[in-house]
Amino acid sequence: MQKNYLLLLACLFTLAAHAQRNGSVKGTVTDTVAGKPVASATVTLLQKKDSSLVSFVMTGDRGDFEITGIPYGEYRLLVTHINYHGSSRSVTISAAQPHVNLDRILLYDLSRTLGEVVVTGEAPPVTLLGDTVQYNAGSFRTPPNASVEQLLKKLPGVQVEKDGTVKAQGQEVKRVLVDGKEFFGTDPKVATKNLPADAIDKVQVYERLSDAAQLTGFDDGNSEKTINLKLKEDKKKGMFGKAMAGAGTDDRYEGRFNLNSFKGARQFSAIGLANNTNAEGFSFMDLMSFSGEMNRMRQGGGGNASFAMNANDPMAALLGNNSSNGIRTVWAGGVNYNNIIGKKTDFSGSYFYNHYNPYLESTIQREYFLPDSSYFYKQQSTSDNINDGHRLNLTADIQLDSFHSIKITSSAGYQETRKNEYRNYQTLSGDLQPANEGFSDNQSSGSGRNFRNDLLFRKKFPRQGRTLSLSLQTSFNSTESEGSLLSVNHFYNRGASLPEYDSIHQRNSTSGSLNSYNARAVYTEPLFKHSLLEFSVSRSNTSSSSDKITYDYNWQNGKFDQLNEQLTNNFENTYAYTNAGLRLRSQYKKLSLAAGLNWQQAALEGKVIAGTQDSVIRETFTNLLPTFRFKYDFSRYRHLNINYAAITTQPEIAQLQPVPDISDPLNIREGNPDLQPELTHAVQLSYVAVDPFRNKHLFAFFNLRQTQNKIVDYDIVDSLGVKRTRPVNVDGIYSITGNIHWGLPLRPLNGSVNFSSNMGYSKTKQFINTVANTIRTFTLGPAVRFDLSPSDKLDLSLGAGLNYNSSTYSLQAAYNTRYFSQQYDADINWQLPANFYFSTSFSYTVNNQRAEGFDAAVPLWTASCSRQFLRFNRGELKLSVFDILDRNLGISRTSNQNYVEDSRVNNLQRFFQLSFTYSLSKTGLPAGGEEKGGGIRIMR
Repeated sequence: MQKNYLLLLACLFTLAAHAQRNGSVKGTVTDTVAGKPVASATVTLLQKKDSSLVSFVMTGDRGDFEITGIPYGEYRLLVTHINYHGSSRSVTISAAQPHVNLDRILLYDLSRTLGEVVVTGEAPPVTLLGDTVQYNAGSFRTPPNASVEQLLKKLPGVQVEKDGTVKAQGQEVKRVLVDGKEFFGTDPKVATKNLPADAIDKVQVYERLSDAAQLTGFDDGNSEKTINLKLKEDKKKGMFGKAMAGAGTDDRYEGRFNLNSFKGARQFSAIGLANNTNAEGFSFMDLMSFSGEMNRMRQGGGGNASFAMNANDPMAALLGNNSSNGIRTVWAGGVNYNNIIGKKTDFSGSYFYNHYNPYLESTIQREYFLPDSSYFYKQQSTSDNINDGHRLNLTADIQLDSFHSIKITSSAGYQETRKNEYRNYQTLSGDLQPANEGFSDNQSSGSGRNFRNDLLFRKKFPRQGRTLSLSLQTSFNSTESEGSLLSVNHFYNRGASLPEYDSIHQRNSTSGSLNSYNARAVYTEPLFKHSLLEFSVSRSNTSSSSDKITYDYNWQNGKFDQLNEQLTNNFENTYAYTNAGLRLRSQYKKLSLAAGLNWQQAALEGKVIAGTQDSVIRETFTNLLPTFRFKYDFSRYRHLNINYAAITTQPEIAQLQPVPDISDPLNIREGNPDLQPELTHAVQLSYVAVDPFRNKHLFAFFNLRQTQNKIVDYDIVDSLGVKRTRPVNVDGIYSITGNIHWGLPLRPLNGSVNFSSNMGYSKTKQFINTVANTIRTFTLGPAVRFDLSPSDKLDLSLGAGLNYNSSTYSLQAAYNTRYFSQQYDADINWQLPANFYFSTSFSYTVNNQRAEGFDAAVPLWTASCSRQFLRFNRGELKLSVFDILDRNLGISRTSNQNYVEDSRVNNLQRFFQLSFTYSLSKTGLPAGGEEKGGGIRIMR
C-alpha cells in the first residue's frame, strides 16, 4: 500500500508542477535555396547559462515544430539537419510572454559557403540518418564508471530489462556492433555489460537486413534489431578500459576488467571477470547454444538412450537451471580481434572461456489430478554442477569484386562438465497417506566437442534485383560421459508377491555424435519495378548415433560387472528433408508484401538395439507450407506488421521408439510408432509507433498459434504412484499471447511514464488414466513505471506490477487454480558533493494463494556509496551491501500441466562488499574528465 501511495503522490506532484511549466515556443524551418520547408530537422532547447538540455523535437512534413511545458527562463534554440548548416536563436519565456512564435527559421544548404559559422561544436541529442536513429551519447548523463548498459537505459525508446536484455522500439536487440564490427560474436551483453559508457560517441539503432536481403536490397522479414556503438575519435587511436576488484563478507568476491586498443580498422579487446556474486558479463549464449546442439542429438535417439543421456549426459547438467536463482560462481575471459586484411577481406575472430558453477537447493510440491481424485508429490534436491567451456569464432567476408563475394563463418567449442545431483522425494495419496518415498544420487562427468562452418557465396548480376546465393552449412558434434546412479524406493501397500523396496545401483558410459549439413540455393529475379520473384531449393541431412552401456552393482564381489540389457542400447538415426519454394516479394514506398509456398518432404529413419529387442523406425512426411508477410509504414516511425507461416515439427525418434524406458522406476516412458508430425499455423501481428524526439512510443505485439496433431502425454498412474507415459496426437491446441507498451514524457519532472501489460490464453490437452484433461490457462500482467530526473544530480525510478494466472481443468473443476503475484520496485541514483555518489534499489514481491510454505513476500534491498578520486577521477572506491534485509528467496508456480507445482529455490543473500575501480586511458580523457565542445549535457 505504501508503494501505491508513493506512485499516487508522484502523479499529483506531476500535475502540480505542470501548472507552473506552461510556456511554449513554436516556428517553421525552411531552406534558403527554394524556400521549401525542412522536414525531420532536430530542434533542441538548451538552458542559456550552461547549455543543459531542456527538450527537443523534430519538425513535421511542413517544417513546423512546437515545444510546450517550458518553465520561465532564458534559453537557446538550436536547429540542426544533416543536409544544412545549423542555426541558433535566443528565447526568453516569462510571465509577460509565455508563448514565443519564431515564425520562419532559415537553414543554409551545406553545399553553400556561409560567411560566418553560426553554430560549432554542438551535436543534437537525437538525429536521423535515413532509417537509423542516432543518439548523441554526450547528451545523456550517466554515473561514473558506467557501462554501455547504463547509457542505453537513458535513451528514449530504448529499454533494458533486469536480465540485461535490450529492447529498442519494442523489439529485442539481437546484435550489438562496435564501429560496425562484431564484438565477441553475436552476444549483445558482452558489449553492453563490459564496454565503458564514456568511450561511446554515438549510439545508432536500426534494422540490420539479413545477408540475403542485403544482397537483393529487399527486406525478407529476417532483419534484426541492431545497435551500433560508434566510439569517440580519441578512443580509436589508443588504449582505454577499466579494472575492478572487490571483496566482501561470506567469502564473496568480484573482479572484472576490459582493455581495448583501436587504431583505424584494427580493433583489439580483452575482457575478464570472476565472481561468486551472481554478476554476469555475458549471457552464456555459447554455453547454451552448444548444450542445445547436444540436446538435439539426444532427442534424435531411441527411447532408453534418450532418457539415459538426459539423466546423465554432461551437456544436460545446465539445461534445467534458472539463471536468476541459486548461487553462481563464474570465471570467464576472452579476446576479440577485427581488422581489414589487404583491401578485400573483412576479418573478425574471438576466443572465449567460461567456468560456470551454479549451486541450487530447491523444494518442490506438486498436486497431480486424477479423474476421481488427486495425489501429492514432494521433493527436495541439491545440485552442484560445473561447466568449463571454450569457444572460438572466426569470420572472413571476402569481396572478390563488385559482383561476387564469399563469407566464411566458423566456430569450434570444447566443454567439460561435472554433475552432482541429489534428491529425496515422497508421493502421498489424496488423503495424505504415503504411496512411496525414496532418494536418488546422480553423478556424471563428460566432455563434448563441436565444430560448425557456414559458407555463403553471393553474386549480383548487372540487372538490379537479379541475384544468386549458395550456402553450405556443416556441423560436427561428439560427446562422451561416465555416470553413476544410486536410487532406493520404498513402496507402501504392495501385495505379498511384490518386494516392498526397489533399488538401482549402476554405472554407465555413453558416447554419441551428431553430424549434419544443409545446402541451399536462392535465385531472385526482378519483376516490374517493385517486385522480386524468389526461387529456393534446399537439402538437409542430420545423422546421429549413441552407444550406452550400463552395469549393475554386483553385491557378491562388490563390482559393477552385471550388464543391464534393458538399459544398454545403441541407436543410429537419420533425419533428412528436401525443400523447394517460390515466393513473390513486392516493396513500395509504404507497403511491403510477400507470399510464398514451400514444398517439404522429410524422412526419418532409425534403428535401436535395446537388450534383445531391435526396432526399426521409417517414416516419411510431406507438407505444403504457405507463408505470408504484410508490412505497412504509416510513417517512418509508425508501421504495422502481419506475418503468417505454417511450421512442421517432426516426432523425435525417442517419441516413436516403442521400447519402455525404465531408468526411473517411478516414471516409465514408452514411444508411439504411430505418431504424426505436428503442423502449426502461426500468426504474428505487431504495431509500432515511436517518436524518439518526444520520448513517446506505443508498441503492441500479438501471437496466435494453432497446432494440429499436437504431441502430448498419455499418462497412466497406479495406486503406488508409478506413472507410465506414452505420447499421442491431439487436435484443437492453440495459444494467444500479447504485449502492449505505452510510454509518455513527464516534462515537469524531466522524465517519463511507461504503462505495459502482457496477456495470454492457451488451450492444451493431456490424458490421465484414459480420461482427457483439457487445460485452459489465462495470464495478465499490467505494470506502470516512472523514470524521473528532478535535477541533473538525481535520478529516480518507481514501478509497480501485478501478475494474474488462472488455470481451469476439465478433469476436475474443483482443482481450478487462481493466483496473484505483485511486484513493486524503486531505484535512486544521487550525485552528492565532493565526488560522492549514492545508489539504492528496492523491490518487493508478494506471492498470493500459494501452497503452505510457498506463500511468501520477498523484499530485496541493495545500496552502495562511492567516491571518485585520483587525477581526472580515475579511481573509485565503493561500499556496497546486497539484500540488506536478508530475505532474498526464489518462489514460483506452474499450473499448465496435469498438476500444480510450487517451488522454492535458494538465492544469494546478504553480504557487504568493498571494491576499487581504476580507469585506464593512454589517449584522450579518462572517466570523469570534462570534454570540451563535444555535446550537450542533458537535464532529463
